[in-house]
Amino acid sequence: MTSNAWKASVLASCATASPLCRDVTIDDEQVSAVADWMCFEVFAPIGGAQPDPERPFLTDPDDQIDFALVTTAINFAYTDFETGVPWSVEHEGRELVDADGMFLRFEQALAAGVPVLEGAWLASVTEEQLAEVLHGPRPIPLLAERVRVLNEIGAVLVERYDGRFATFVADCPPRAYADGAGLLERLTSEFAQFDDSSIVHGVPVRIDKLAQLGVWTLHRLGLVLLEDLDSLAVFADYIVPAALRALRVLRYSPALAAAVDGGQIVPSGSDWENEIRVQTIVACARITDALNERRAEPVVNAQVDYRFWSAFHDLIRPHHLTVTTRY
Repeated sequence: MTSNAWKASVLASCATASPLCRDVTIDDEQVSAVADWMCFEVFAPIGGAQPDPERPFLTDPDDQIDFALVTTAINFAYTDFETGVPWSVEHEGRELVDADGMFLRFEQALAAGVPVLEGAWLASVTEEQLAEVLHGPRPIPLLAERVRVLNEIGAVLVERYDGRFATFVADCPPRAYADGAGLLERLTSEFAQFDDSSIVHGVPVRIDKLAQLGVWTLHRLGLVLLEDLDSLAVFADYIVPAALRALRVLRYSPALAAAVDGGQIVPSGSDWENEIRVQTIVACARITDALNERRAEPVVNAQVDYRFWSAFHDLIRPHHLTVTTRY
């Protein structure tokens, strides 16, 4: 095993639970087969050398930190659970789907003078106000849940960190893990939205999808230079497991396959949902290890995650549907 991620809480706990999974299994021959052809690909850079803002109008790195973590906190559940249609917005003749649409709407709100990154605004925002920010041809799913998340986060930021995620980040060491004081660890312990854990067949596991994504984003943009980047696991969501299933790395039981393909809701916290997420994390880590056995230039789990997510995001259907604020 080549990655420190196997020793960190997310992957270590999922690796313990993996052999107990019954409805989602990992095909190790396909792990090897995928690595055989993927090892020749060029992966997205890991960033981190210097600030590289995705939003040039935010010239202050602290503003970029605020944007990254506020939007990450509500980066979940864009698919309409009744119709199966993903939320999107129209912009300059293009359809921006899911998170891309959400990012655009936050950018537009900031340009219009709405203080969507400030703790005081987050703590008091209403459904009507957030609906105005996230307007589109269709209402965004789980609007009330997004408001609740922002209210909770805003209250913590106002009470402890002068209303800013940037102040919180400055108070953390540049590590995901640091004996409980790391950036990832504190995100999950101080902000309820980022605490993503479960019990899988009696084994406590950490998933921490949004927290890991937020920490990775800060590093990728050069805003926080993580000293332990390879301790991150992949970000278990809807798309990556669907990609792994399409590649036959993940195998679903007949009952689970029928439920997913038929658009049946997979309950949050159920064995099915937990197994999908646990096995996604473990399978991708095995692929990362297999790639690093075949490549001169190593990759980390986050790069493998993005490879699958970016390739399958716009096309892969169906994926499992779970009503959740965790991803």
